[in-house]
Amino acid sequence: MQTQPMRRASFLSLTMALQAAVAAAACSYDRAKPHPLTSRRTQIAHLLRRAGFGASKELLDEYEALGITRAVDRLLDYEQVPDDVEERVGKLGLNLRRLADLQRWWLWRMVYTKRPLQEKMVLFWHGLLVSASSTVGLPNPTPQNPNPPHYMLDQHNFFREHALADFETIVLGISRDPAMLIYLDSRTNNKGKPNENYARELFELFTLGIGNYTETDVREAARAFTGWGILNGKFAFRSNNHDSDSKTVLGKTGPLDGKDVVKLAVEHPAAARYLSRRLFEFFAYPGPSERDLEPLVRAYVASKGSVKVMLHALFTSPAFYSPKAYRALIKSPVELVVGGLRSLSIVTDGNSLPGVTTRMGQALFNPPNVAGWPGGSHWINSSTWLQRVNFCNALLTARNDSRTIVPAVDKMIERHGLKTMEATVEFFGDLVLDGQLSPAMRQALLDYMSDRQATTASPRGVPAAPRALPPPPSRTAFADRKVRGMVYLLMASPEYQLA
Repeated sequence: MQTQPMRRASFLSLTMALQAAVAAAACSYDRAKPHPLTSRRTQIAHLLRRAGFGASKELLDEYEALGITRAVDRLLDYEQVPDDVEERVGKLGLNLRRLADLQRWWLWRMVYTKRPLQEKMVLFWHGLLVSASSTVGLPNPTPQNPNPPHYMLDQHNFFREHALADFETIVLGISRDPAMLIYLDSRTNNKGKPNENYARELFELFTLGIGNYTETDVREAARAFTGWGILNGKFAFRSNNHDSDSKTVLGKTGPLDGKDVVKLAVEHPAAARYLSRRLFEFFAYPGPSERDLEPLVRAYVASKGSVKVMLHALFTSPAFYSPKAYRALIKSPVELVVGGLRSLSIVTDGNSLPGVTTRMGQALFNPPNVAGWPGGSHWINSSTWLQRVNFCNALLTARNDSRTIVPAVDKMIERHGLKTMEATVEFFGDLVLDGQLSPAMRQALLDYMSDRQATTASPRGVPAAPRALPPPPSRTAFADRKVRGMVYLLMASPEYQLA
């Protein structure tokens, strides 16, 4: 029987092996070909994965016809795009006072929105300006108070409404947000007994980063935020609890209040670089250089912190489409789940989705701590890997029922005129992995489709004969069994775990 240390060592070894496999997949494209991000279609697919959650073939075609410049404009100017997701999600009859329904409501929106960047930015802010339902709580109606305020939902709607606003508007709004006032104890921050929790996180995690403020700045800023609280479910300033004496914060002295501190923070030189780095690492790749960040920093300064202007600079920058950016981010559970549904055009009521993402390590509306989800390789361990693979399997083996209409792969084969197994592998390989299949993976998929043992390569210069798909009506059964299985193998690959 294994001892506890031995079991722990085995677990750590497996986790490290899984993480290494995914990291290696980031460099697995065929280097005999030009880099994938030199073609317009792959650039568009990359853009839609990063500025959204991926896309079906039809949506890829639509955005490819626009070209990069117009595609970026369409994503950023999302208010000009008609979207019926609000009306459609309302028909699900969800009780948003329940955490599972609240999570399902948001996940469903991500799957079916025509404004993917808006939802992606809500996810970004939710992971940066963090509050959690486990601390804030959810509304609990009583006869005396049948309609209590829903602080987590109100915060979420604030993020959606101001997703691309200027940084000062966003930070000031979240500083006054009741969910945040509860989460970081600002409502108990009173004159004579300042609570430093919010002031510290405002500087360290929200705006400046470690090393760009002092402990004195934290103490003085906490005094400036005294008197901020909640009354009847809304932000309220309690002047009798506010310290109106002089304070010195980030080099500025005077009878500062919380609004003054927010302004000082977002106008500090470190704020431009801090937000630029957070946006860059969320949308492009980890560990950017100062040169990588410079276009975003310039956009921040020139636009007085407009997130929309910063993202335009990012999505049109050479770095965003560089080899270093391609498949450089591990998909979060939300990105994996939502992206899988969107790419295969699956119709579902989303009933199972909250449990799926939670088991993978991402419970929406309930990040683990004020730093949010660590992301990156932390998404991958032996448990979450199994959940990821099981989800991909569930997508491809599900059958139509009252909750889900599964992908009709036979109809996709017919609609796109696929006649051979080779064409079918190429079609789904393009959709799922931008066509970046190694020769070994392509051969393995073809062997699986044809029920052959692994074959040897054809003689040099002699192409293998195409293998025809079964004729109708047996093609439907073949698609249901073999094509679904082949797509599962693509989606269960380490490469698919990368955005």
